[in-house]
Amino acid sequence: MEESKFGYWLRRVAAAVVIGLLLALFIGAMQGSSVIATDLLTPTPRDPGPEYEIGLVGAGRIVLPRTEVTEQDGIWGVSNGEGAYGQMAAVITKDAETVERSFRTLAGRFIAGETVTLDGYAVGSDPMEAYAIEFDEKRVPGELGVNPAWLVPGESDTWVILIHGEGLDERAQALRILPVLQDAGFPALFVTYRNDSAAPDDGGHYRWGLSEWRDVEAAIEWARGQGAEDFFLYGFGMGATIAITHLHESDSTGDVRGAVLDSPVLDVGAVVDGVAEERGIPGLVVGAAKAVARVRFGLEWSRLNQIERIDQFNVPILLLQGTEDDVAPVATADEFAAGLPDLVSYERFDGAIRTELWNVDPERYNTAVAQFLIGLAGEDF
Repeated sequence: MEESKFGYWLRRVAAAVVIGLLLALFIGAMQGSSVIATDLLTPTPRDPGPEYEIGLVGAGRIVLPRTEVTEQDGIWGVSNGEGAYGQMAAVITKDAETVERSFRTLAGRFIAGETVTLDGYAVGSDPMEAYAIEFDEKRVPGELGVNPAWLVPGESDTWVILIHGEGLDERAQALRILPVLQDAGFPALFVTYRNDSAAPDDGGHYRWGLSEWRDVEAAIEWARGQGAEDFFLYGFGMGATIAITHLHESDSTGDVRGAVLDSPVLDVGAVVDGVAEERGIPGLVVGAAKAVARVRFGLEWSRLNQIERIDQFNVPILLLQGTEDDVAPVATADEFAAGLPDLVSYERFDGAIRTELWNVDPERYNTAVAQFLIGLAGEDF
């Protein structure tokens, strides 16, 4: 039977709609993959945050405008952005407009009336500024070129490899724990990796450990040449995720005694899903965007899902997680710890945000790290 004109045009319209939907999905997927690259994969300098004007400073005290940030409990760094750095701690007094806190200057000089920013690093920009601890600048050969590193010597043959998180060469992030490592006698190697400001470029995109782990492997190989016999991996944020990937991928994990993971992203794909849900992006578009990102940037989402890979872990882990982490959900950390009760020691810091667990309770944090490392190393605590 000859097709009616109505049926012919109906088929044409349906085909056009399907093509339009597929085109819209493709465009959405490409745009979504670019958003993933911008928000999750592009190395950017750390945001210094809001500025605050100093009211008074001196005699071990500093006065700042009172906000939720400036009056929060804990220990925090203070920087004027021009070389002066200090550490503020306990709240002394506060009124409706200002807060006065204990304060000590670590570098440079602060004056009343200048503006400052706060950060969680809290102790200084390098081991000397932070603690007057001597350290060596090292150049570690890696897969793509030379990666700068700081080495703080110690007596033990067991070294701690410290891996910073997102940002451009944020080695200072790990300085808070240095006194614990020094007291225990562990040499501490603060490493950088591809796409850091002074390290080789690798296309300008993070891969959340899928390639960066090889720079950690290179650091371990270099340390062996300096007398190291075995290691602890210690990562912050994305650095913790890099450490996890090293545990999965390296042939030398038999020399890794354990890993300390501060605020790790245990399922990178779930982070994308969560952000998309908050923004009301349809699941079909999100799935297509992740598929495109896999092709464009080599993100193998299943390899970045540690819940699915939970039976592949075989070294002791100290997991440190804040309940207010806005990137890595605490529920995922809870699930991970529950799934590995014989391997994971879990410290859950109520009210702490991402990688700022030490700041809210340094004594608890330091004790947990010391007991974990020294216990596994067989040293007396």
